[in-house]
Amino acid sequence: MNNDKKYYEDFCKNHQLPIFYQPWWLDCLAGENNWDVAIYKKSNEIFGVLPYYQKNKIGFKFLGLPILSQHLGPWLIYPDGQKNNTKLSFEKEALSFLINQLPKANISVIKFHHSMQNILPFVWNGFRSSVKYTYLLKDIHKKETNLLENLSSNTRKNIKKAEKTLEVFESVDITKLYELIELTFQRQSLKVPYSKEVLHNLFKTCQSKGLSKILMAKDSTGNIHSGILLIWNEKTVYYLVGGSDPRYRKSEAMTLIMWESVKFASSFAQEFDFEGTMVESIERFIRGFGATQHPYFQISKVKPSFLKPLFEKKYNLS
Repeated sequence: MNNDKKYYEDFCKNHQLPIFYQPWWLDCLAGENNWDVAIYKKSNEIFGVLPYYQKNKIGFKFLGLPILSQHLGPWLIYPDGQKNNTKLSFEKEALSFLINQLPKANISVIKFHHSMQNILPFVWNGFRSSVKYTYLLKDIHKKETNLLENLSSNTRKNIKKAEKTLEVFESVDITKLYELIELTFQRQSLKVPYSKEVLHNLFKTCQSKGLSKILMAKDSTGNIHSGILLIWNEKTVYYLVGGSDPRYRKSEAMTLIMWESVKFASSFAQEFDFEGTMVESIERFIRGFGATQHPYFQISKVKPSFLKPLFEKKYNLS
């Protein structure tokens, strides 16, 4: 382990960073030798980090975030007592320093955490920006009654419908979950962008740390309608991946599982993250649970520029 990674590991232990930033997460999904971190240090104290995943493919260098990771971008620790002007000045200095430490790449994609809103130093360094959205239920700890009250009438109706015929249970069957995910992608004429082995390895890694759970819904004859994988840290529970059997689309199994997931999250966490979506039908489904919309920035840079059309769809550069 190089010194920067050792510093970063200590930094993560001392501060509450999202699960996608954790060194063990990056080791699992990027590979120990395929990620690194830029560090902004002042007076021997770390005030900013920018972890990144890097790979070479067909002669091109890619810098960004590994598969199944919602975001991975700069994370700053602000000195106490800053006025707004001082804060913005600090952000410019820290982010500019981190940017200058990044290795050269043909395609760079960074997805900021929604709490980080200042992207100007990246724009000034030639990055293009776009706005994405994630949906959160915040301040949920021990507030199941409030969460129930905030459900839309349609979501509440669908939960009651599903409860009459379905049972939600905990599973460790990653093969079945992946099968459900494949069915969901096939219905959209798409290919799952990660293998069963990758998902299995991630689940086992999170499970060994007590940070994951698979929930599935089955009917009285044992047919499994839907399944999802939850991951979490001490603050946030994330809906990571899920899928449904299209034969049972009208059973509202996913609505029921999601509600059980939210209730589970409220037993110990502060928030539930449905993860980002730009798809209208999914947004409507998530909104029914009372989740609030939180914009976050995706920034990208492509050099030389003629590569952009080749990789625009693959890396969602727009």
